Amino acid sequence: MFGQQPGEFYRLRAEPSAPDAGLHNTAAIPSDAIDGDHQIMDEAQAITGATVTAVPSAKTSSASEADGTWGERDVGGPVTHRMAMDDYESLRRELTNLSQTQSKASVKSSNRTGRLRNKTAQSKTSQTSQSRQRRPSSESTQAEDLEAGDAEGMAEKEEDFELGPFIKEGHFEKRTEEGHSAKKVGVIFKNLTVKGTGSVASFAKTLPDAILGTFGPDLYRIVTGFFPALRFGGGGETRTLINDFTGVVRNGEMMLVLGRPGSGCTTFLKALANKRSEYASVTGDVSYGGISAAEQHKRYRGEVNYNPEDDQHFPSLNVWQTLKFSLMNKTRKRHRSEMDTIINALLKMFGISHTKKTLVGNEMVRGISGGERKRVSIAETLATKSTVVCWDNSTRGLDASTALDYANSLRIMTDVSDRTTLVTLYQAGEGIYELMDKVLVIEEGRMVYQGPASEAKQYFSDLGFVSPDRQTTADFLTSVTDPNQRIFRDGFELSAPKTPTEFERLFQNSEAYKKVLADVADYEARVQNSGGEDAREFKQSVQQQKSKFVSKNSSFTVSLWRQILACTAREFWLVWGDKPTLYTKLFIIIANGLIVGSLFYNQSDNTQGAFSRGGTLFFSILFLGWLQLTELMKAVSGRVVIARHKDYAFYRPSAVALARVLADFPLIIYQVVIFGTIMYFLTNLDVDVSKFFIYELFVYTTTICITALYRMFAALSPTIDDAVRFSGTALNLLIIYTGYVIAKPELVGQKIWFGWLYYVNPIAYSFEAVISNEFAGRVMPCAPSQLVPQGPGVQPQYQGCAQSGAQLGSNTVTGERYLDQKYNYSRSHLWRNFGVVIAFSVLYILVTVIAAELFQFIGGGGGAMMFKKGARKGLIAESKPADAEKAGVSGDSSVSSGQLATEKEDDSVPHTGTSDEIFTWTDVEYSVPYEGSERKLLNGVNGYAKPGVMIALMGASGAGKTTLLNTLSQRQYMGTTKGEMLVDGKPLGKEFQRVTGFVEQQDVHDGTSTIREAIEFSATLRQERHIPHHEKMAYVQEIIDLLELGEIEDALISSLGVEQRKRVTIAVELAAKPSLLFLDEPTSGLDSQSAYSVVRFLRKLSRAGHGLIVTIHQPSSLLVQQFDMILALNPGGNTFYFGPVGENGAAVNSYFSERGVVCPPRKNIAEFILETAIKGGKRSDGKRLNWNKEWKDSQENANLLREIEHIKVDRSKLPARETIQYEYASPVWLQTTTLTRRMFTQHWRDPSYYYGKLFVAVITGVFNGFTFYKLGNSIADLQDRMFTSFLIILIPPTVVNAVVPKFYQNMGLWMAREQPSRIYNWFAFCTASVVTEVPISILSALIYWLLWYWPTGLPTDSSTAGYVFLMTMLFFLFQASWGQWICAFAPSFTVISNVLPFFFVTFSLFNGVVTPYSQLSVFWKYWMYYLDPSTYWIGGVMAATLPTVQVECARSEAAYFDPPPGQTCAQYASAFVQQAGVGYLTNPNATAECGYCQFKTGEEYMAALNVFPEDKWRDFGIFLMFCITNWLLVYFFIWSVRVKGWGFGCGWLFGGLGRGVEGVKRGVGRLVGGRRGKKGEGEEGGK
Repeated sequence: MFGQQPGEFYRLRAEPSAPDAGLHNTAAIPSDAIDGDHQIMDEAQAITGATVTAVPSAKTSSASEADGTWGERDVGGPVTHRMAMDDYESLRRELTNLSQTQSKASVKSSNRTGRLRNKTAQSKTSQTSQSRQRRPSSESTQAEDLEAGDAEGMAEKEEDFELGPFIKEGHFEKRTEEGHSAKKVGVIFKNLTVKGTGSVASFAKTLPDAILGTFGPDLYRIVTGFFPALRFGGGGETRTLINDFTGVVRNGEMMLVLGRPGSGCTTFLKALANKRSEYASVTGDVSYGGISAAEQHKRYRGEVNYNPEDDQHFPSLNVWQTLKFSLMNKTRKRHRSEMDTIINALLKMFGISHTKKTLVGNEMVRGISGGERKRVSIAETLATKSTVVCWDNSTRGLDASTALDYANSLRIMTDVSDRTTLVTLYQAGEGIYELMDKVLVIEEGRMVYQGPASEAKQYFSDLGFVSPDRQTTADFLTSVTDPNQRIFRDGFELSAPKTPTEFERLFQNSEAYKKVLADVADYEARVQNSGGEDAREFKQSVQQQKSKFVSKNSSFTVSLWRQILACTAREFWLVWGDKPTLYTKLFIIIANGLIVGSLFYNQSDNTQGAFSRGGTLFFSILFLGWLQLTELMKAVSGRVVIARHKDYAFYRPSAVALARVLADFPLIIYQVVIFGTIMYFLTNLDVDVSKFFIYELFVYTTTICITALYRMFAALSPTIDDAVRFSGTALNLLIIYTGYVIAKPELVGQKIWFGWLYYVNPIAYSFEAVISNEFAGRVMPCAPSQLVPQGPGVQPQYQGCAQSGAQLGSNTVTGERYLDQKYNYSRSHLWRNFGVVIAFSVLYILVTVIAAELFQFIGGGGGAMMFKKGARKGLIAESKPADAEKAGVSGDSSVSSGQLATEKEDDSVPHTGTSDEIFTWTDVEYSVPYEGSERKLLNGVNGYAKPGVMIALMGASGAGKTTLLNTLSQRQYMGTTKGEMLVDGKPLGKEFQRVTGFVEQQDVHDGTSTIREAIEFSATLRQERHIPHHEKMAYVQEIIDLLELGEIEDALISSLGVEQRKRVTIAVELAAKPSLLFLDEPTSGLDSQSAYSVVRFLRKLSRAGHGLIVTIHQPSSLLVQQFDMILALNPGGNTFYFGPVGENGAAVNSYFSERGVVCPPRKNIAEFILETAIKGGKRSDGKRLNWNKEWKDSQENANLLREIEHIKVDRSKLPARETIQYEYASPVWLQTTTLTRRMFTQHWRDPSYYYGKLFVAVITGVFNGFTFYKLGNSIADLQDRMFTSFLIILIPPTVVNAVVPKFYQNMGLWMAREQPSRIYNWFAFCTASVVTEVPISILSALIYWLLWYWPTGLPTDSSTAGYVFLMTMLFFLFQASWGQWICAFAPSFTVISNVLPFFFVTFSLFNGVVTPYSQLSVFWKYWMYYLDPSTYWIGGVMAATLPTVQVECARSEAAYFDPPPGQTCAQYASAFVQQAGVGYLTNPNATAECGYCQFKTGEEYMAALNVFPEDKWRDFGIFLMFCITNWLLVYFFIWSVRVKGWGFGCGWLFGGLGRGVEGVKRGVGRLVGGRRGKKGEGEEGGK
């Protein structure tokens, strides 16, 4: 929207009597100044993770001198203030026409428009006018050519512009009849003090702490978190974050809040934005135009907003949907027809119309660029129509020019809407600073200055501080609070303030503070004298914007029902925006339906199919609910966005919970119809239309019920780990207590420990309904194998059926009698059960709704620094309080010597190892696959890196800086690299990546390591193997001292602040004694002082003899002077300058001035280079300059090429090094042991992983052991002996889902940083990953075995018990390694999560338990049964525990028949029993009701399941081989997929599927598009 020099806008603002500059009175730029749009897509990066830099199209040229590009330079086109206004006006006219048809108020529009046009600065308050007049026009000198001749065009636009009706109608904001904003309130804060909870440092929680805290401190914390009234004591230690702040920010003003990280800037913004819940106490008065903070929070929460520095959005929504959703919740129903037009206005205003249908995305989901995402955040905030906005460090990661564009946008937003804006910015340039009205400087929670921005520099100068040349005002103001950066004027070394308390005291006694108090008093008097007119207009405006169904006391604009509908629409957008997951889920449903359906294919209609038919129905109601576990991640991951939207007063969190339920209705229907239809007809269920629809109905309602259960756990769980653990455990219990594994009569009558869980299990009611529905009216002939007795001379009337429910003398069994006798089920309960399932669903939803309103689980950020157990306690006391939002401690505030640390330490050169090797690169090109061809990202780049020389790699976004860095450091894993890269004129050796350091922008580390441990790890494994260990450790101490990390060396890296983590990253690389260092954005995200500190240290490394190549985004003049040379790139990876910086940039200025472009005297040379490259320039003859061609044809480039050739010739003559070079410095054994030790430490200090495994083992063991407590010898007990062993199958889904993310996280760390740096190889990684799983698996197995085996009453002899323990231990080892090799093989985390259900289904169902071996279909029987590892585990355990059992049939379990008259049971049936070889007669001497028990011993029961006692050790051996195979597969897939890059056809498969889907979509699109086109032509013709 806004160019870099909107000169007319600022000139108007600077003139005392001119109209207020706004969107409605700024001149237009001629249309010919716009030179075209371009957009670069970066497809390869999303697929591979490689850094890919965009290349501009050949048609793109630079815009005029006033043009800039808002956000990322490689996306969109040049956007100017005037161009944006042209777009805005055309859309405004459309809106005006629309509004005139909707309201009679538009009749008066012409008069109001006239008043609006003539509105002058006098309508503002005098204080605001004075503050704006004081601010100089920073851009006037640079925009003189733009302003000349604009008056005529401006008048023309002014005449044509009618913004009044548009705003008056409330489409965007409410205006008074005088043309003012109706919602304008200033912010007053008086004696504002904020205190945080807890100390600034604490010890890391370890595994024993987690275990012991389960029923102690942790339980207390959880309970008091839900019910704070139960908390006892004084609430713990507190610390002051903000101390006694007083001031005012009027409407239409912008205040810049400055301070070092941890000083309290974020806390101050949150306090003013009324976000107080995360603090221990907030005292003092904050009011908004006379409205108290309490009233604001209760009634007007969405009118005061805080924007965190991170752009948090739902990544699966596109830009249009994100803005549409915002307006849906902030627009009354009668104005909703205007929303699309307003969205188009916002998109064009901010120059992101081309992203309208592009996903917003995030770090994991490919979408729009970071700069565009920032603009979406601004547009969304504008859509909230809020009055006071606090922006927290929103320029992080943007280059200097883009940051200025962003500040310009805030300035215009503030002026157009008469808003009150507060901003914290790091590394703010002078152009940004001069946009501000006021500035507030904070040091360690104390206000050291507040007042007009134009007077701040003089105030600190009067205190005795000096601003170095070319230092920006913002940097100077921040530097005076840093003892290492501030410079005293001569003679002020003793009198100038040095501590925060001294600064605060001097300010409170100064004239500046008196002006602040006078400003506060003046504003308060104005509010009182006006009778609260602004507040009254504000309240009236807010009320008029509300829906008529919204309470006057509510903060929301639309009713709860409208909120729910809006959130429901968003849920559908989210589903449709994540099409891969949608398609994958559909594929899983179809595939599993076919697999399981085929397992139960064409079941027999006789009694033999009765039990398996129950299995079919049980799996039917369970499977889709199980798949819905994916809802947990959605429910937890969206919390940050939902909490922010609640603050914006978009909707209640409960609206989201209810909207998800509404969205479930149609989404689950399609799943149920597909899965249910496949299952129903494949498995030969009763083909009756009513039974089919009842079956589908219960599958549907049960799936909704289980989904609601998961969401309830998500709403009550602080983290996703907790939600998965609780949901997985709950699902296991639902399965056990359904009444299928253990029949209901036995469950509720005999299982006294946990049988009552049957009655609170919704699946139990659903199972009764579907099975009674299926068996109703069914008459099952007795299977021939179940007729007793059989043989010669047996008469049918004297036979019985060995099936529950069989009647004496009958060869058939009715379904009703079977269910009644075996399960105690009745079809008369069908609709009662339906009501119970609905009731449970409603209960879960209600709990979810209440929890959503009460609990957010969104932390305030950072918090305490964590130290390892055993660290020196003095560290805790020595740490200074830090800001609540930033982890880490503030720097030392000791008395400064009066000189910069740079001057003080210039003579100290670190002893970090030296090398005289020179690295050269010639004609480097890099291309990536793009849309069937290739795209070149680097184009003929030349250069060199010498020891002692520090090179700044600069360029606009998309120029190829990171791409070049990755290419030079040999870290590109895709695409094609060309060119020559040499060290001392010789090709790069295999040790190159090891002996060079690469400091990544992301600071990737193992967060559980301490600083010292991380540096020691790097030194141990990366320094040459001949160096003794004690020398390596001594060198580590030097590095720690050098980087001033000694006081916090025992702190965990995960708890460090941004600047501290950056120092650790540099230290880890220095520990390798690299000859050359690559650094990618080492100052990104840091404040000016931290950035200077980092670059100052890099300069010291350069002096020590290291060569450095550094990419840098926002360099101040001071930073640029630290570099020796600049390598500048244009988009497309084209060099346009490589040479020295020179004193104050003299060498750079000389090169460009020779070509007619001169850097202004006080211009930052870095910004000058960027702007020159972007805007181009003109020769004296008027032709535009092509800087890429200028460089190629320049003498400087020729000299560079000669220098490179000279280096190659001279250095290649040097003798080769005699020492043997290794790819990895340390031997494999040292790599393995060191890494294994680190992984054990990781699990110890991050106990959630090990704790989760123990938790599952304990809970499952307890419920399994005591549910099957003291099993007897009946047939039911025999089945229970089998099922109690089988239930271990329920553990892998929970455990494997925990193993996969942990392994993936460690694998990601290895692949991203430690493998490219050649710290350790793949063998060490695999071994450490496998070994660290062994102890916890054995311990979990022991706990599970003890809690399960002994209570159940299984054989207690040592041989049997020992065998079962060995099998249990192998099972726990198996499931860990199983998850690891799946993770090693799968190409992405999404694929892993989608593949797991296949493994779990096959693992659980094809082992001959759910469907006996004899009943398996031929297709599965002879291969899948034998490939299933669980077949051998269950077979082995049964072979050990069942053979000795002597069966004693219960009366209900025997088959009864009458013998012929005159015969006893033995006389009639003994021949049959002997022939059958199984079972026995319960009453051989009886003459009536002979009882036949099917099994006599456990061995006979086993034989029916294809299990035999002699297979016990065979099964042990085979299962052991499965475990070993799993471990081998971990090694194989890590080596083949992650090291060698083999795809095993997956790339082709997924690529083919993707192309197929895209082809279908294109075909449908053409078809629909063609029809629409014809329809459109017809309509046009009709007009």
